[in-house]
Amino acid sequence: MAKGTSISASSFGFEYWLNKAVEWGQTTTFESQQDVCLHLPKLQEFLKQIYEAIQHMNTTPVLKLFPLIGQLLGRLCWNPFVVAHEESQQNLLQCLWCLYSAEPENAVELKANEWIWTSLQSLTGVDHEVRSFIQSLQYPEEEYHSKLLTNMVSSLVKELQGYQCDRSSLFLRLVYSTMENGVDRKKIFLSEAAVMSLWLRYLPSLEQAIFHLIETLISHPCASLLEVEAIITDSLLPKAAAYHPSLFRVLDNFFRATLLDSDGHPKIITIIQVFTQCFVQALLQVQPQMPLKLYFPYNHQSLVMALLVHPSEMPSTAWSQHLISIIQILKGIVQDKEVTRTSANLFENWFLLVHFGDWVNVALQQLMTADDISEMLLWLLMFFFEPHMENQQESNLLENVKSVYSQIKILSNKSTLNLEDLRTALFTGNLYTEQSHLKDLINHLLVSFLLFSAGGHRIAKESVQLFMLAGAATGGISELLASTAHRLKNKRRGTSEDDKVQSTIELLQQQLLETQSERVQSNHLLH
Repeated sequence: MAKGTSISASSFGFEYWLNKAVEWGQTTTFESQQDVCLHLPKLQEFLKQIYEAIQHMNTTPVLKLFPLIGQLLGRLCWNPFVVAHEESQQNLLQCLWCLYSAEPENAVELKANEWIWTSLQSLTGVDHEVRSFIQSLQYPEEEYHSKLLTNMVSSLVKELQGYQCDRSSLFLRLVYSTMENGVDRKKIFLSEAAVMSLWLRYLPSLEQAIFHLIETLISHPCASLLEVEAIITDSLLPKAAAYHPSLFRVLDNFFRATLLDSDGHPKIITIIQVFTQCFVQALLQVQPQMPLKLYFPYNHQSLVMALLVHPSEMPSTAWSQHLISIIQILKGIVQDKEVTRTSANLFENWFLLVHFGDWVNVALQQLMTADDISEMLLWLLMFFFEPHMENQQESNLLENVKSVYSQIKILSNKSTLNLEDLRTALFTGNLYTEQSHLKDLINHLLVSFLLFSAGGHRIAKESVQLFMLAGAATGGISELLASTAHRLKNKRRGTSEDDKVQSTIELLQQQLLETQSERVQSNHLLH
């Protein structure tokens, strides 16, 4: 409408439509319903005119021009026939946007904002009266609510495209609120592009999606990593991260903070590793390919590229050489004398290794199947479990770990083996104690021995008590067993030896569960 034109509520027929809204709200007869349907085209035109008149005005002037606009829009928001119609609903939303104040200047605008938010939420709700109304029409309530939410979010997404005004935060907040109500409960299904668009524009919605994913994976134990993988893929987050590097960095920072807050909990490490696998699979579908530096800005690209190759993508005969390449690059980075050995530098490289933990898993297997002692593989494991070691401390511990590893390797070649032999080997040098920083490493060497040596298979069942004897955190052991099982299932060509390993994994998992259950019962009786 041109500037300077004199407009008033009466010139829009405002009173007529307010009377209609009151009339429609007082009766639920078939004639009243017909009347709403007959008037919907004209109502749309009226709402469009209102929107054109107020879209560039502040809230206070709008309320002076249309003192009863809140009453009219509120009544229409509660009318199921009006809001179920996509175009009428979109017209209502546009008018409500215009009344919202991003920075309220007075009590009237503050109160208007509260009322608008309540009205917007009412569009997604089904109260007792509306429920009775829908039932009288013999229309399935779930279907009505589903279509209502779908129409609403679709309208909101259309509004978001290219919208630059200061009211966008209310667009975004409402889209997310509606999605949380509908999408997360599987009541509506939005396009992937719509969901990603929201995550890109409204960071709280992305953060909540990540938090919801982690909470789901932690609070509902999964039977296998295959189930974890399915849940992560279904969240759409790996695909969004692959197509939008900025989203990946937000996700990665969230994982970084969660890992630090949990003090490196094995479950969180597993979630990060499975998420990374899903992300890499999605990354392969992105065309054109984007520079890896956009995703991993703090890491050497040669190391990223080496780790990106999954063990399942190459024959097992090539694992050893590829691991040596990874270790040479990593060791060169963290021991570079020209680069300051800062905690941040060490953490970023350790965190990258956490993402691609299958290679650490493979290193454990290689240590048990190799003929000779590999100090490089032991160094990789030591860095993974204790990245902040000083050079002298590293040398001393490496010798101690080599001693334990050598004892275990000797046992792997014995034709007859008993539990006492293994106990003696593990407690050599007092490394396997409550105070040792590398107890987790030795636990993992023990698991690798049980899985990948003939002697280990034979005493696997009895060996579980060794973990308990040393007060081991069985969570890390359980995660290692699960990740190893998952990795072997993903191999291109399984072998009979892999079948034996899978059987041993299942045996150890069952024994751990039974032992943990017995410990819980014992503690319960003591207290």
